[in-house]
Amino acid sequence: MSRYTKDGSVKFLSVLILFITFQVSAFNKDGVVVHILPDKLVLSSSCVARADIQSKEFSLLYACKDSRNTMYFYNFRLNDVDLVAEFKKDSTDVEVNKSQFKSYTLYELSAKNADNKPIKFVSYCTKELCLDLVSDDDYEKSIQDSITSQLRG
Repeated sequence: MSRYTKDGSVKFLSVLILFITFQVSAFNKDGVVVHILPDKLVLSSSCVARADIQSKEFSLLYACKDSRNTMYFYNFRLNDVDLVAEFKKDSTDVEVNKSQFKSYTLYELSAKNADNKPIKFVSYCTKELCLDLVSDDDYEKSIQDSITSQLRG
């Protein structure tokens, strides 16, 4: 049997294309420029790109730290997962606010993980892709403000 199934090779190709997109993103004095959504985003220069092509779900992750040294993540993924259902399956006290933000569907979730720690999650989705902003701690509000100010679509 082939090492790659049809779905596996399509997934691998998608990951490869998006990873190349991230790699050719330019660095400038303000941070890392990412051209993956319909809009260009400039992420903090503290962000480091990571990709896991063995994962069941496709995503590319930027791990970052804010000025208080709190770790947060930008997760770029295909819009093929019902994120709300996933959170409700793995978390407690899930609250979801869904709204329209320009051409994006915006999901703001708060929940508690298995250790009863609060999780803050914001997702900006187009029909094809989502940008998830995730942190186990409370990241600075300026990080979410920076995303919303840059999205023009």
